[in-house]
Amino acid sequence: MPGGARFEDDTWDLSPLCPRPTTRWIVLHFTHVPAVLRPDIKHFFHLLLTIDTPLEQLDRPASARKRLSPSTLTTLFQDLRPFLSWLEARGTRTLDEVTEQDLYEYAEQVASAPVGQNPKSRRLFALSRLWLMAPYLRRSGRLRQPFWEREGIEQIVGKSEWTAENKSAPIHPVTMSAVLVWCLRLIEDAPHVVSLLRTPNPAATGPLGGAAPIPTVGTWTGEVTPRQVDPLRRSLTTACLITIAYLAGMRADEVLGLRRGCCTPTMDGGRPSGAYAIRGRTYKSAVADGRSIPAGVERDVPWAAIKPVADAIAVMEALHTEDLLFTDSLFKARLKPTVVLDAGAPSSSRVRASIEHLIAWCNRRAVELNRPGEAIPADPDGNISLRRLRRTLAWFIYRRPRGRVALGVQYGHLHAATTDGYGGRVSAGLRDLFPMEEAFAISDTLHRAADHLQAHPTVSGPAAGRYRAAVTEYQHRYQGLSLTPKQTAALLANPDLRVHDAAGQTLACCFDARKALCRKGNSPTTASTTPDLTACEDRCANIARTDRHIAAVEADLAALQAELAAPLTPAPLRHRIELQISRREAIIQAHHDTPAGPP
Repeated sequence: MPGGARFEDDTWDLSPLCPRPTTRWIVLHFTHVPAVLRPDIKHFFHLLLTIDTPLEQLDRPASARKRLSPSTLTTLFQDLRPFLSWLEARGTRTLDEVTEQDLYEYAEQVASAPVGQNPKSRRLFALSRLWLMAPYLRRSGRLRQPFWEREGIEQIVGKSEWTAENKSAPIHPVTMSAVLVWCLRLIEDAPHVVSLLRTPNPAATGPLGGAAPIPTVGTWTGEVTPRQVDPLRRSLTTACLITIAYLAGMRADEVLGLRRGCCTPTMDGGRPSGAYAIRGRTYKSAVADGRSIPAGVERDVPWAAIKPVADAIAVMEALHTEDLLFTDSLFKARLKPTVVLDAGAPSSSRVRASIEHLIAWCNRRAVELNRPGEAIPADPDGNISLRRLRRTLAWFIYRRPRGRVALGVQYGHLHAATTDGYGGRVSAGLRDLFPMEEAFAISDTLHRAADHLQAHPTVSGPAAGRYRAAVTEYQHRYQGLSLTPKQTAALLANPDLRVHDAAGQTLACCFDARKALCRKGNSPTTASTTPDLTACEDRCANIARTDRHIAAVEADLAALQAELAAPLTPAPLRHRIELQISRREAIIQAHHDTPAGPP
């Protein structure tokens, strides 16, 4: 058997066949299969491991894979078990005894099962795959063609709910900002403490009780006793993991699979550009000729990274001598010098526990440093995971006011134009998150606009007509819908719906690249699809304002008037303030002079 198991074994360990970093145990327990059906089911799974599934008889061969990964086989095994138990309860002893009527009755049971549409579809398609393999099975294991392969699975379980969207909740911006600040602080301190934390740690071999502190000059770590070495190593390792995963937008498998020497500086005209390239493997899209590649494939395009990411990788390379950057041992609460270190990647549960440990450590240090206001607040949606980091990255860019600019500053970029490089990251690892999150942001913007115009129908500005038209079209085509991938693509492809707005803004941008003054320096070949809100000009033809925007302008006006009235405001500044006051008063007056449109 591939992987070392024997066919006659009732437990097949398939873990050796799946070298993904996050893979722990992949086991098929055939003791859960009725004894009379077990030989044929074993034969079926042996075939799935060794030959391609003939998909030519399917009407939708492109949606199925010829060869499944070991981890997917475990899902298929679980999807098949209800059918096998159902057959046992009916006294059916072989698969070739199953009749057309039996399949209709089982389909009715699946349709009424208390699970979602996707599990129902999987349960039925598990039988379809069993039928596709029938020519290779002995007679007793040959299942007839399920009727849903002629009539369609959707006729039984309804329209597919599947979506490529990462449905993880974004981490709250306040929580994420605090986490990132502490991670960068630990990485900044790392050169002062890394020699103490290298594995194995000589200081930890002696008795811990009464051990004297090891002096360090680390600002944030403080003094380190031998007893604190392992917790600090764990915290630093986790801080590096979060920094790399978040700032590079990597999936868990991708960041945990990084190896020594993966990061190199990029050059520009023979000189260092200040950016870095990270090379590694990707797993989610690792498919060749319809076959999953469990070991993943080397990325064609390296991840683009900035200096904090490169620093975090350098810290990990200095912290130990293993090839894999993030080994399981580094995430353990306590390392014993006599124990052989585990060179494999940590499990998901180990990483989650280590993130919780890091947050607790940071909050203790905030108290010890008399900085309680810098503690990391709890996230309202629960514990932080690597999966949520990717979603947060995309969310931050498209949902926060001036999100690309703020993200660029947060990541260490010092020029607003640099943040537009994040658009290029779509081809470098975030192609599945950026478009979906951008579509959600546009949808939410237009939904809020529609609600606001019901009570406050006035819209002013040169783009007022386009603003109203976008809201009306959105209401007719998308409002109240849960966006499917096709609807997402259609929404993003519609230039008339590209309205950019956020809470606290003094205007909405109905973006048209041909009219955008913020992009007037761009060449036709580098046309942008988003505005640069740092370069917004009052005379731009893309501006529209509602009563909500005017309220923000009035708040700005009040602040400027208060500053003008302050006796200590210098004369040169007074002149600039007076000009800004005049501009805002003109905007407000123009809005009030605009007739209210239909609600």
